[in-house]
Amino acid sequence: MTDVHQVRIATARGQADAAKARMMATVEEAKARLAPKTLAGQAVQAAKDKSIVVADDTVTAVKEKPMMAAGLAGATALLIARKPLFAAVGRWWRGDQDDFNSDKNGRRERVRAEEDR
Repeated sequence: MTDVHQVRIATARGQADAAKARMMATVEEAKARLAPKTLAGQAVQAAKDKSIVVADDTVTAVKEKPMMAAGLAGATALLIARKPLFAAVGRWWRGDQDDFNSDKNGRRERVRAEEDR
């Protein structure tokens, strides 16, 4: 082999080593980006950012339409408390006695049904 060939081979090996180093750096960067800890941190940060935007939009909407917000809050409260409310209205409609007895200190205790005793 001539010196020209050896120079070309050395140059090619140098370029191959440089390409390998660039590829390994890219692989390490991808590993760092795809690490579970990094992904979890990014997900938490994205959730925080989104919740801040949603909270800001909610405050703006409530300021713009307070009556609608109050109605929505009331409807939500009624939805959550519907079973006790329906039971109370049913007792009132039927004329049933209260399910509670008060003692002399004003504390109320629930009356047990006959079949529970």
